[in-house]
Amino acid sequence: MSRAVPSAVDLDFSGRRRPPGALGWLMLACGALAALGVLHEFDVAETRLAEARHAYERARRQSAVARPVRPPVAPLTDPERRTALGVVAGLGRDWNALLAALEAAADDPSLALLELDQDGAKGRLKLSGEARNLPEVFAFVKRLEAIPALRDVRLAGYAFRQNGPVQVVGFELQARWEAQP
Repeated sequence: MSRAVPSAVDLDFSGRRRPPGALGWLMLACGALAALGVLHEFDVAETRLAEARHAYERARRQSAVARPVRPPVAPLTDPERRTALGVVAGLGRDWNALLAALEAAADDPSLALLELDQDGAKGRLKLSGEARNLPEVFAFVKRLEAIPALRDVRLAGYAFRQNGPVQVVGFELQARWEAQP
């Protein structure tokens, strides 16, 4: 018995490089043209930006030179001065402290503070809200009276209302707000 020797297997994984075809050259040319187009657009945008900066600088220099001189402002009269001081006094009040004190006083789940209307220059506050019953409103008034910045806290009015299945008391309070030293 003679055994036949198998022929040698030709395994060449590296293969032979194929030369690029026409489609490959066409894609390379299209990519190069697209890159040139993008570079051109960048150059145009950069030129426009430089022109806009130059125009801005020129306009800024011209506006600095051409500013008219304002005539001096006349001093305030007495009524204008009093009005201005009232506005400054209203704006200069310690709003954060007042709002924190009101929030602490209204920290009751059976009470809802709905509206705060104020006149900072005159120091007047008007509060509107709702409570479950009238004793809770009176307790809220007592808590507001304990705030050192509030004076003359009083219940301006109240009304019983039906809010769904629950009856609530709508109330309005007034107080004077004094600046603390």
